[in-house]
Amino acid sequence: MRIRTLAPLALALSIACGGAEMEEAATEEMTEAMDDAPAMVDADAAMATITDYWQTHYNMGHGSMVASKFVEDGVLWGSSGAMLYGREAIGEGLQSRMDAGSSEIAIHPGAAMGFGDQVVARGHYVLTGGDARNSGYYIGVAENVDGEWALKGMVANLDTPDQTMSAGAMMDMPEGMGGDLVQESSDYFVTHYNMGHASMVANTFTEDAVAMLPGERAREGRAAVEEGLQALFDAGVMFSGMSTWSAHDLDEGHAVGIGTYGTEDGGAGHYAALYSRGEDGSLMLHWFLMGAHQGM
Repeated sequence: MRIRTLAPLALALSIACGGAEMEEAATEEMTEAMDDAPAMVDADAAMATITDYWQTHYNMGHGSMVASKFVEDGVLWGSSGAMLYGREAIGEGLQSRMDAGSSEIAIHPGAAMGFGDQVVARGHYVLTGGDARNSGYYIGVAENVDGEWALKGMVANLDTPDQTMSAGAMMDMPEGMGGDLVQESSDYFVTHYNMGHASMVANTFTEDAVAMLPGERAREGRAAVEEGLQALFDAGVMFSGMSTWSAHDLDEGHAVGIGTYGTEDGGAGHYAALYSRGEDGSLMLHWFLMGAHQGM
């Protein structure tokens, strides 16, 4: 996140010394610093421009217009597990779903954090059509492109275990980027979770973390996350691996990543995470979303 830096100390010293010229120069310096400092992004407003547009045009059946809010190489990883890569593929995929039957979406933003020209947000959605109802959580990453906010990626899951959603055609995943940045965190997660160390895994989450695990409501706070992980373990879920597909730094203190995981019973899923760096430089999970689309 960007922080404005001013020159109040220089101004105070000039007044104390009684130097009118120094005071004037310091005042000019402070004014210039304020003018030159980048504006703090309103993360909630930035993301609202996207989610409001998405909801309006999805409900009007405009697949390509929803896709226009993605960057050219954007990613849409739906709750069904199907990944759509690239603006054109996203538009075609959304239009196919719209044409298959009438459905409406309601998007409920949760929280957003700004990192200069990027925003990371989470929220909840409800998709209805006929007698069907699907709902879940999402994590989205947007960037400012020539003054307009556009999605780099949107990843979603389902929040109750009895929901079903057709995945449609799954396109081949393109080569990822930067996965090594957070892979160590993913490996630690799998190793200690499978050993029954829910508390050790939970300790890699921030105190105010939010975990959006598959098939349930979001859990807030480290203690609640631990309970959720222990419940998964007690239910017999064991991970065969977790692979980061793409990750990048947002600033010196935060990173974001998405990837896939497998379970030992042949299940599979995808995940997205916002990481915060601890005092020792290690990555801690701040927001974590898992989507299950086979056997879990």
